[in-house]
Amino acid sequence: MTKKLAILASGLAVLVGLWITGTKVASAQVNSNDPKVAMVDTCDPATFNAAIPGVCAFTPHRHDTPFLEFVGLLFSPLAANVIGHPAWQFSPGYVSTLDGRTVRVTNAGGEAHTFTEVAAFGGGFVPLLNGVGGPAGTVPLVPAPACSAMPEIVAPGGTVQIKGLSPGVHKFQCCIHPWMRAVVDVE
Repeated sequence: MTKKLAILASGLAVLVGLWITGTKVASAQVNSNDPKVAMVDTCDPATFNAAIPGVCAFTPHRHDTPFLEFVGLLFSPLAANVIGHPAWQFSPGYVSTLDGRTVRVTNAGGEAHTFTEVAAFGGGFVPLLNGVGGPAGTVPLVPAPACSAMPEIVAPGGTVQIKGLSPGVHKFQCCIHPWMRAVVDVE
């Protein structure tokens, strides 16, 4: 019985070793992919372009937020706890990656956006949209200094690649819609 138990224990140890090795290989493969972030908005081209010609392109993605809803949510006294329209966002808002990887950011929305690294989150370069940071929009967001340098604008369907991020936590925001924010944690 002791010999059978020893053989069984050896076999179990081999299986556990293979399982652990397989788990490490699988997680290494997952981490080897470059992370992806989508810039998302749901602007309705008909109503947005009627208000601001050419601001919202038709893309194959969802377009069901009328301009008046967008503006109403941003500036309504009832929206005291809302910072920006929730359909305008970076997805995911948090990315963890390894040093040396490229973060690929694609504009999946209908409006132009930026993916700008900032020292601290703040406002953008559209003063009207900076009014959405405080209670009922009464305390405007102070523009982030990086947004004053006119960062790269990513058109609908466009992609930007962020390379060479040092280990640590990096903050990114849209300098047009400053509530669109993401954190990239580089290990």
